[in-house]
Amino acid sequence: MHHVTKVHFGPLLSEVRTKIDSKRPILRYLVDRREGLKNTHPKELLVSDFSCFHSPFSLPDIDLAISLLLSFAKSKKKILLYGDRDSDGVSSTCLLAFFLRSHPEFVNANLEVLVSSESDPYGLCKEAIVKIKNAKPDLLVTLDFGSSQADEIDSLTKEGIQVIVLDHHEVPVRIPKNCALVNPRRIDSTYPEKKICTAVLSFKLVSAILFRLSSEWNKLYSKAITDENGKSEILYFLNGIQYSKEQLDSFQNQKNSESLDISNTLPYPEDFTTNIPLDDERKLFYYQCQKIPNFFEQLEEETDLAGIGTITDMMPLIGENRHFVKLALDSLTKLYIGDKKRKGLKELLKELKLNPNGITTKDLGWSIGPVVNAAGRMGKTEEAVSLLLSESETEAKTRAKLLLSINEERKERTKRNMDRVERYFARKPERTTHEVVFCYEPDMEPGVSGIVATRMVDTYKKPAIFIAPDNGDARGSIRSYGPENVLLLLESLSEYFLHFGGHPEAGGFSISIEQIPKFEAALYEKAKLWLNEDKDRPTEHLIETDFTVLPEEMGEKLLKEWKDLEPFGQGNPDIKLGIKNAKAIHLTPLSGGKHVRFHIVGSGSLKFMIWNKGEEFQSFMSKQGSFDLVGSLEENFYQGRTSLQFIVEWFGKSEM
Repeated sequence: MHHVTKVHFGPLLSEVRTKIDSKRPILRYLVDRREGLKNTHPKELLVSDFSCFHSPFSLPDIDLAISLLLSFAKSKKKILLYGDRDSDGVSSTCLLAFFLRSHPEFVNANLEVLVSSESDPYGLCKEAIVKIKNAKPDLLVTLDFGSSQADEIDSLTKEGIQVIVLDHHEVPVRIPKNCALVNPRRIDSTYPEKKICTAVLSFKLVSAILFRLSSEWNKLYSKAITDENGKSEILYFLNGIQYSKEQLDSFQNQKNSESLDISNTLPYPEDFTTNIPLDDERKLFYYQCQKIPNFFEQLEEETDLAGIGTITDMMPLIGENRHFVKLALDSLTKLYIGDKKRKGLKELLKELKLNPNGITTKDLGWSIGPVVNAAGRMGKTEEAVSLLLSESETEAKTRAKLLLSINEERKERTKRNMDRVERYFARKPERTTHEVVFCYEPDMEPGVSGIVATRMVDTYKKPAIFIAPDNGDARGSIRSYGPENVLLLLESLSEYFLHFGGHPEAGGFSISIEQIPKFEAALYEKAKLWLNEDKDRPTEHLIETDFTVLPEEMGEKLLKEWKDLEPFGQGNPDIKLGIKNAKAIHLTPLSGGKHVRFHIVGSGSLKFMIWNKGEEFQSFMSKQGSFDLVGSLEENFYQGRTSLQFIVEWFGKSEM
């Protein structure tokens, strides 16, 4: 396959089992090789529950956000939730809206929900400002944007609109004032996790509201400790956050509130135990939460959209994110087979014909997420919101079918654009020799630029930019190939954009069509400077496998050896297997030869699948008697049956 220069085959399974001193040597070997997991306590690696979560009260401005929501709901002033169009924006908006509509404290609130459309530029653009002013809110809550739009927020607050920003994007030097900016990336944030999505922030806000409304709110706990030098100290805990006496005094002064009576504290519950060894803060916060009636029951269903946002926004699946996804999978499985509040999400699971025995991470990333995302890409974000907020089964069925039809339109548009991209580079192959691959033509269709840019990265193994015309201007997406920060490249070219933003791995921008030639001309030189600053950037594409396996070793038994490492995704990739000197049998071309299915000698009935490179594989097979493979084992659910298959990432003759 294209652009692979070297393959490094990992150790044989037998070697690992011999060398690693552990009851589960394969799992131990994998954990030790993963930076984000190797320092995780084994029990926290294997078990996920609400005790794993940090207190939300270390998020900046969350106290202010709660106070504003409670105050405006009580006075029946208008609250407007305004979310971004992508899956994280939709998930975070619907999570918060669902809670506010159903909780007794907010049930009579004057609440409206809006989301941006694909025709709108990112964030608080002029179109969004017009929509907001037309809605005439007293309190605006932006979800998944707002951190970098201080000027726009200032203009709204000057008109008397209070603003809460829930966002996880990069925070600039100048941040909005006179608003509650809840963002873990703020310099002054003490929240332990930085890379959490906005849907998780919505969950955190909901859990903080429930805690604030309970009798545990502002209870002060204390714990005496003695350091290694014999010096004694008393630590204080307030709402799940640890303070020294000096910090507590400073904290209280900053809040301009009455000092807490530290002589009247509750003792830290030393004898309280949990399934997972926890730090003092998490243990105490969990202890307090489990004293609140129905606290976890109310939150269980809220994990589903937090998990969807985490996967679709490609957050690293380590730390809290890992627990959110695992709990979301449990919640969605219960939703699928039970009778829960989220009618729309349940009907979507049924329409997608997912496995009722267990929703998987793959379902979130490849089925549920893309369908929710498709609405925004096709300029119909409100359809995804309407589905997720559906209150009747009949309405939910209709809206789920509509959303799937929108997704089919999105697939067809993506296919047409990819055909044009292939012709674009075929006409002038030298276009692929630059440090960044760039594609724009006037007949490209809007709405799927992120997907196309990602496909370009997969094909050419380089950062990629794809631009399509959109409502008189043009919209573009950039995707990274490795660890490079694409936002830095966009910043160096900002003079050409109307708007830009995003993550280090993925960004977007709007641009005037007449600026595109100038932008492309400047791009290649800026990209050289950008990548030259990255000294650690690899000069060749190396595939590394976790293990080298023999055909006869593959099967359900092997898959169970690392099952506890799931969920797999960003920051915790699926297990990559290498097979040497394989021989194919029973080869079956699919979709006119575009894909291919086959078996290999020695692997029994296990199916091997190659997507989009079927003709290339058949041509390769006609010249080679044996070959090497790299790929991963996965379970496939189709037409009510589950089977095991091997998805091939690379085939060829390796040099190593």
